[in-house]
Amino acid sequence: MKKQILAGMKRLKATAHMMKLAAEDIPRKEKSWYGHECEIFKRAMYLRCAVKDEILRVALFFPEHMRLGGRNPSYEVFVSKKERQFITHDFLKEKWREAKLDLLDWPSSSYHSHEKWISKADDAVIRIYLGGERGGYEGLLDFQRKIRTEQLERRHKKETDPWDKDLSQTAVLPKDWNRWVDKTGIRQNYLFYHYKKGGAKEGYCTFCGKEVPIAGHPRHNKEGRCVRCRHEVTFKANGRAGFFLTRDNYVYLIQRCRDGFIVREFCAERTYRKGEYQTPRVPCREVRRVIYDQQLAPRAYYWGNYKQRKMRWIACSPCSPSWGGSEEGRIYGKTLPHLAKKELKQTGLVQWIYDKVTVDPEKYLAVLKEVPQLEQIWKADLSRLTKECMKECHNVRDRIQVPGAPGLIKALGLDSQGLRRLREQNGGHRFLAWLQYEKHTGRSIPDEVISWFCSENIEASDLKFIRDKMSMVQIYNYICKQMPRFRKNSREVVNTWADYLSMAIRLHMNTDDEIIFRARKLRQRHDELVQRCQEKAIDLQIEEISQKYPHVNGICQSLKEKYEYTDRDYAVIAPAGVEDVLMEGRFLHHCVGSSERYWDRIERRESFVLFLRRAGEPKTAYYTLEIEPDGTVRQKRTEFDRQEPDIEEATKFLAEWQKVIAARLTADDRKLAKSSRVMRAEEFAQLKNDRVIIHTGHLAGRLLVDVLLADLMENTETLPAQEIPAAA
Repeated sequence: MKKQILAGMKRLKATAHMMKLAAEDIPRKEKSWYGHECEIFKRAMYLRCAVKDEILRVALFFPEHMRLGGRNPSYEVFVSKKERQFITHDFLKEKWREAKLDLLDWPSSSYHSHEKWISKADDAVIRIYLGGERGGYEGLLDFQRKIRTEQLERRHKKETDPWDKDLSQTAVLPKDWNRWVDKTGIRQNYLFYHYKKGGAKEGYCTFCGKEVPIAGHPRHNKEGRCVRCRHEVTFKANGRAGFFLTRDNYVYLIQRCRDGFIVREFCAERTYRKGEYQTPRVPCREVRRVIYDQQLAPRAYYWGNYKQRKMRWIACSPCSPSWGGSEEGRIYGKTLPHLAKKELKQTGLVQWIYDKVTVDPEKYLAVLKEVPQLEQIWKADLSRLTKECMKECHNVRDRIQVPGAPGLIKALGLDSQGLRRLREQNGGHRFLAWLQYEKHTGRSIPDEVISWFCSENIEASDLKFIRDKMSMVQIYNYICKQMPRFRKNSREVVNTWADYLSMAIRLHMNTDDEIIFRARKLRQRHDELVQRCQEKAIDLQIEEISQKYPHVNGICQSLKEKYEYTDRDYAVIAPAGVEDVLMEGRFLHHCVGSSERYWDRIERRESFVLFLRRAGEPKTAYYTLEIEPDGTVRQKRTEFDRQEPDIEEATKFLAEWQKVIAARLTADDRKLAKSSRVMRAEEFAQLKNDRVIIHTGHLAGRLLVDVLLADLMENTETLPAQEIPAAA
């Protein structure tokens, strides 16, 4: 249908009979559900139709317009049954619309009236033209809904047809598949018996499928073995069992296909009904398919609800090496010998399946792609490292020193003796890391020391602060001696030791002296240094900070003329230098003076520290401000990083202050502010991505980025127009 041709058709107008009915339809006033008074007509609309050039035209008239003498339609719907299309011309807004009838803009009165008037002749025209069971408004809407459904299905088929084509290479199930699932795939078997005084002598074994003798005295839900097939069974007394089912058992079928091979995952169970224990139901539903090509590239599908419309196969992401949702199950074995000769020849999967009772083949292949040495590790009898490959793939992958090496010894960065020690100790990735460290440094470490470090989750990097002064055996002995004073927590010993030596360096102590780095009473010496650091002279801190950040004092002096401002109640004051900022942090007990990030930001002119004071008490610490070069307030905090209720009143003053300093800013200030906004946005994005949480104080448990965003007070006087927040 072409709009130009449709627009040229003569408009259908309301007949005299329709106008009379509308005039007689006097509206009544009623309250709607929302409490608003509205006018309600007996009929929501009037319809008139005609067929011309195989196109059905349906005109819609509303009573509000007809009672005022309007004979022209509000909408005219054009329908082409042949082309399976419809379109509506909106005469009220003079535009074309593709919405269905129920989604057009109706007058409010029409929502409360359900009757749509149409003559019997026109009703028959719509019913005959559309070939539906209903005519009139309902028949037209039925046709439109059917068209929309067809269009939706065509869009969906563009996505699903390639999936169906890909999955068409799936072979049929083996003839004995159902029996194999029942006897081998489902691993729970039962032995049903009738309770008898003195103990039952025989019962029905679900694996044998027949009556078998019972040895001993069976008890309901007690585990044992069938004396005939020797399978593990759970005894069930017929009178007590009732309805029950086994847990879900995952089973796998690997078959050859056009592109390579396909791994099919099924979920099976047995359902037992009371009195029908010899004929259980064995539902087995397929839940996942993964097709592998010649290069072992996977294409995965799962059985699910597609767009809330129907159950079908849906493309999804293949299993990742670190996927924790994998389900191990038994593998159908009759297809494996043929696949082992070609498709699975280079994977080691068949040997892996024969060695294990249950396997997730998709997970194995994903891990194998990430750690090609998996098969070598497994065949080298490194059982713990093999398990870690399957559960913590990234940890083992990071320990591969030479990925392209043909042999395992060279790939792991060891020698033959190291591999032998790794095997004898059944070491995992942590033990391997220690052996690699030993080989790199050339300093021998006993196996028992390495095993202890591994059991305590201590790595060589954790001991970086001390390993140049002591051997690993000495470190091990020292930690063991200190542990009784630390609730036997080795990690606490290591952390306290590292903190102690860090403070000793800051206090210019000789950390090469054994008496210092090997303190006999570590906790006591640590606490003494904490006290000394707290009592450290302010002038020494000032000297250290001034040396590390030489421009901070000058920058603080330059802030006075530009950023200081006072009114009747409040004042913003610039610090004279490092000393003022340090004292502010001490008085208010927050981190502005002790955290290096603030000194670094001042040095780079990313942000500055100012003091908010009460006008009558300019020398008394009140609130500390962190601002950007354009006056944007990043943070405003008082004692212990808090905000009291009085900050609301002070915020009004800060808004006035921002307007005042906006006029003082230079082009260089605005350039610095633009750069500062970018760095702030990057920092907030990183905090949000890392989900950094505050662990102490009254804000404990909240995301740091949420607190900073709530504190942020943009200077809208200096922002570019496109960046001004809507609320401003």
